[in-house]
Amino acid sequence: MRPRPFARRREAKKLDQELGTLLWRHAHDRFARSLDRYWQIIAPDRQHEISKEEQNGLVNAGNVLTDALETVRTICSDARERFGERDLDVPPGANDIHRLMSRAANDLAATAQAAAMFQRGQADIQSVGMRAEKVLESVTAAQELTKR
Repeated sequence: MRPRPFARRREAKKLDQELGTLLWRHAHDRFARSLDRYWQIIAPDRQHEISKEEQNGLVNAGNVLTDALETVRTICSDARERFGERDLDVPPGANDIHRLMSRAANDLAATAQAAAMFQRGQADIQSVGMRAEKVLESVTAAQELTKR
């Protein structure tokens, strides 16, 4: 079920207050867009003769990645509080956190691509899992940096 327009708008306003509209909001939104793309690719109507077990694996990976979105939100919120914002420039001291957030979003997009290749028989299911693990590693590393 898709969120209603007013619910989406309320959520956007909440994100604006929490993350601002600049650097940290962009980092969060890149991750969210990559996650949306992953779910679009593994949608049941787009399946190309994969087993139920394999579909369940793709959905399970998507659920784990969806859970990471809240962590990404917290990381970006904490980074904004700690480092502030200067347009889209990365503030001094925030380079590593921002780099890891960018890497996580890029790896998530690569995970979606690996899922699409798997569905078309051009890759194996392990490639999706390995990509998803890289996403989680980047998120965990960024989370550790925000705790320091």
